[in-house]
Amino acid sequence: MHKVKTMTHPETGAILHRARRVETVSYMGMSKAVEIEGWFPDNDGDGILIGDDSAPLDAALSELKAAYQAETQALAKRVRFSTGLTQRDASLLLTGSPNSFSKYERGVAQPSWPTFVLLKLLAHQPQLIEAIKKV
Repeated sequence: MHKVKTMTHPETGAILHRARRVETVSYMGMSKAVEIEGWFPDNDGDGILIGDDSAPLDAALSELKAAYQAETQALAKRVRFSTGLTQRDASLLLTGSPNSFSKYERGVAQPSWPTFVLLKLLAHQPQLIEAIKKV
């Protein structure tokens, strides 16, 4: 039995070879470069991942999600303490939901991207909370 050395891309018709590439996985503003093995053309065109080929990408995404969760937990606590707000007050003022900060701090929920950006701004400039209170 001989081993398949090439395959044809089903959409582009390009000839694909088994090779390694570095791909970047991104999640909520964080990125990680990952080496993967798959079927790729000689140029930089699209390749095909089969079976476990995508496992390194999945693992990197899981790592980024865990890092984002840990960062948002710490960020929510830091912002709340630096602004002197209770969980409920921070939740209502910054998200409109009465329990969001409790969920962020416990890692049960993640803030939306705009809320995350707002928390990052408040972490650097906690005095902005006074302007937000006036809105």
